[in-house]
Amino acid sequence: MEIKVIPDEQTPCIPEMGDVSEFIKSNKQLLDSFLSFAESRSDAIGLAANQISIDGERFMHRVFALCNLKDRSWRLIINPVIDEYIGIKELKNEGCLTWVGRRIISERSRAVKVSYYDINGNKTEGEFYKGFISQVWQHELNHLNGIEERIERFGFKLPHQKDFERNKPCPCSSGKKYKQCCLLLI
Repeated sequence: MEIKVIPDEQTPCIPEMGDVSEFIKSNKQLLDSFLSFAESRSDAIGLAANQISIDGERFMHRVFALCNLKDRSWRLIINPVIDEYIGIKELKNEGCLTWVGRRIISERSRAVKVSYYDINGNKTEGEFYKGFISQVWQHELNHLNGIEERIERFGFKLPHQKDFERNKPCPCSSGKKYKQCCLLLI
């Protein structure tokens, strides 16, 4: 079985899936192969299924692999949804296996609440992520949703972003001071 990343090609939108338990049962071998491929990548933290081909066919499933930064273990995230974007959005400069040698420039919220299924068909709802892992979730969901990103050359510098004052109202319009709101999500 040959698995490889499809370079320099926008990822297509993957529709929501129906019966997740049936999907897992029907695709167990392919899911295990996808996870093994992700585990072999030391150059990635996340990998959306539609970024790769298996035996020459794009792997068109609503799944991504996510690396735990503490122990470098990987897990599959099946039928993921971002339920809520939390905090102010900032421009981020990201690497991507699809666009090697270039950078993705995208607005990302500082935190997200997500729902998904694991490889055993167990559903997790309202799980909270902040900082870099929140950014990875948003990046991989954009792949699965077929959202085109702004691609720039490697070394592109982000424009200076406004620094927020700790004691001023938070720019997310929560009515709280910045230090008691979005600053906590860093």
